[in-house]
Amino acid sequence: MQEPTYPNIPIDNSAIESLKTLPFSREAEQSVLGGLMLSNEKWISIAEIVTKEDFHLREHQILFNAIQSLSEENNPCDAVTLSEWLQKHDQLDAIGGGAYLGILVGNTPSAANITAYADIVRDRSILRQLVQVGTQITESAFNTQGRKTAELLDEAERLVFEIAEKGKRSQTGFAKIDDILDKTLERIDKLSQQEGITGISTGFKDLDKLTSGLQKSDLIIVAGRPSMGKCIASDCKIMLADGHLATIEEIYHRKKAQLLTLEQNYQFYLTQPTDFIYDGIKPVFRVTTDLGRSIETTLTHPFLTLQGWHPLSDISVGEKIAVPRKIGVFGIERLRECQIKLSAYLIGDCQTNSHPQIQKDFSEAVEQIGTDNARQIRLENAKGKLIPSIIFKLELTQIALFLNRLFATEAWIEHNKIVYSSVHDELIKQVQHLLLRFGIIATHCEGCQLKILDTNSILIFIKKIGIFTKKQVLSDIQAILEPIAPVKDEHEIYWDKIKAIEAVGLKPVYDLTIPETHNFVANDVCVHNTSFAMNLAEHAALHNKMPVAVFSMEMSNEQLAMRLISSLGKVNLQNVRTGNLEDNDWSQMIEAVSELTQSYLFIDETPALNPTELRSRARRLAREKGQLGLIVIDYLQLMQVPNNKENRTNEVSEISRALKSLAKELNVPVVALSQLNRSLEQRSNKRPIMSDLRESGEIEQSADLVLFIYRDEVYNEDSPDKGKAEIIIAKQRNGPIGTIILTFEGQFTRFENNTEFTYHGE
Repeated sequence: MQEPTYPNIPIDNSAIESLKTLPFSREAEQSVLGGLMLSNEKWISIAEIVTKEDFHLREHQILFNAIQSLSEENNPCDAVTLSEWLQKHDQLDAIGGGAYLGILVGNTPSAANITAYADIVRDRSILRQLVQVGTQITESAFNTQGRKTAELLDEAERLVFEIAEKGKRSQTGFAKIDDILDKTLERIDKLSQQEGITGISTGFKDLDKLTSGLQKSDLIIVAGRPSMGKCIASDCKIMLADGHLATIEEIYHRKKAQLLTLEQNYQFYLTQPTDFIYDGIKPVFRVTTDLGRSIETTLTHPFLTLQGWHPLSDISVGEKIAVPRKIGVFGIERLRECQIKLSAYLIGDCQTNSHPQIQKDFSEAVEQIGTDNARQIRLENAKGKLIPSIIFKLELTQIALFLNRLFATEAWIEHNKIVYSSVHDELIKQVQHLLLRFGIIATHCEGCQLKILDTNSILIFIKKIGIFTKKQVLSDIQAILEPIAPVKDEHEIYWDKIKAIEAVGLKPVYDLTIPETHNFVANDVCVHNTSFAMNLAEHAALHNKMPVAVFSMEMSNEQLAMRLISSLGKVNLQNVRTGNLEDNDWSQMIEAVSELTQSYLFIDETPALNPTELRSRARRLAREKGQLGLIVIDYLQLMQVPNNKENRTNEVSEISRALKSLAKELNVPVVALSQLNRSLEQRSNKRPIMSDLRESGEIEQSADLVLFIYRDEVYNEDSPDKGKAEIIIAKQRNGPIGTIILTFEGQFTRFENNTEFTYHGE
């Protein structure tokens, strides 16, 4: 049979394209509507995500419009009320009747994921808009109607940007001049009654005189010296990437280091500090844990607790802090095995050990290395009976060999536990650290003993290190413990209970600035590298009676509440934190709490917010509580931009622009705390200047008002200006710059008006 032939007809691709269905998700649209009917409270969550136009199906647009109308009138939205509303507006048949409402509710199991469904609906809507705009642009390119290419490009750009802007902010457009004049006259009349304060009063008279208050739609940057006093003692040791232990003082002078930092997933990674700071001589306190680890820091230095990062002043004996469970860093150096054995035996004083295997092994090591070299090693190890620095830089197998021989001299087995003893406390700390590199947790006990008590740690010790003269005993212990060993924790931190916090006295202190994570490991403990802005927030909420939003990304709600109670009630903050209160303190606190309870102060403690999340939360609060009086962000550098692959300066630039946009959109002053660069520490005059703003370029450009806080007593112990703070107005877009003086009451973390006005400036 002959095969049929077909004419050579060209395929019409445009006809095929016209058959394509515009992107949409029926299931997502139904789930959003059904979820709103199941839980009316979800309206606030999705109102800013989708609009009526985002729904593709006509019946869904009608339903969403009905739900919106009922929600805005604070009426319930269920199948009954919606059916009544639709019938009243002659739209019930258009959506498929009351039966369709029942189908929507029945097919939606829960409203829990409604925001995810709304995102899908919005996403499909954007795709449809892109298709429509793309078609319009294509049509314009084929039919220019005499327009120039530049005009076509401008039109195409406008259409695409409209998609991005639609639904994100109100489109005000043009306003008729007579409407503008009416509002302007009302504003002028109101200002004439406010004694020169045209914005939100700060509570500080001299500052209000220069700024006329905090103006709506302004971005205000408040910057002070970062990590003030958050330092550790000079002799604290930090492990470097090559395994070497260096003091923080040595790292400061070297100005270069690669060290460990703890990420949010509780894993350790190597990083490099961006700043090295000497902070003078300050009172330090020794923190000692149940494992016997200890570190000396200032009271303001933060530790990682089960409730997050908290300064030492907020932590009590008995609380748990994070310490490394394992530091899996080894060096690349190598020594001859005879050198390693001899060093271990000399530190362990093997000559007093009569075990024949040890004596034989020691003699062989001396013979292999030669008498002269052995004498040199003997002299090196005689210096304080401490482990030589080269040992810490050895590779894994050689450190294991060193510990194997060291434990052979002065260790024993006690009830299936391993105990090491020495007369040198510092040697015990060194051995504890080397064991930590293998993931072995050892407890530094009184009497210069080191005990390995944890089952998994004992098994790791047996498998990776062992004891030269006790192989059979360890093998028997391994057989007993392996069947009962608990599942290993994959996290690299251990929650260690604080046993003691003791005042040590005055010592030189140092700090490091760690990018992104803001923490490092010192003495085998995890350590981390506001009050003026909170006084502004307090005044706006209590005296101006306006809703105030505080985004605290560094301190918890409870910590901020304690500061507010201390500040408002004038109760010593340290007494509030410790509960060591007098009778009159309680009455002042109760009065402060009563005032705060009646205020409209709202605190969000979510860490590392991005601009989109912060903007959404601020919008929601404004919708719920009315016009906001103030937004405070503590602090700008703790915000993040998701999926940002560029450098930190560009990221902070994007954040500062977003905050300025938020101030304009909500018509509210936005106060953002910012850190300063460490460069000012190197100057004789430590008063901040604009270039000291960290990632300063775009921050300076976006800000309408920049305030620096300077307290001379922080730098000069004998300062005549103790108890005073300079508020330096470094930039004011619509006013003068200059300096005013406030009184600082440190025990209450409170700023007050100074009795004598001092102004220096234009």
